Amino acid sequence: MIENGSTSFHECHVPGPTPLPRDVDRIVFFSDGDDADVTAAARQAARAERKDRSEKLVFVSAGSAATVDGLSPNEVYCWPADEDRLKMAFMTGA
Repeated sequence: MIENGSTSFHECHVPGPTPLPRDVDRIVFFSDGDDADVTAAARQAARAERKDRSEKLVFVSAGSAATVDGLSPNEVYCWPADEDRLKMAFMTGA
């Protein structure tokens, strides 16, 4: 799905500080259900995102829709129900 670019993977364990690299186009949080630590890390990242005025966060939750304070509905996805919407977000840079 990625064209004309590169992909890297950096796994962060939570709880703990979530480093937000500034030189990336997208930061994706994956939560297997109701993982409070991952949600808290995404909330922390959303605060940093607002401060930096960047739009690079995506939150994907397995099985059920999640809400994360600080993230808009177009940054939150439910897997696999939102598969098409998620693909479009990555393809269009939304």
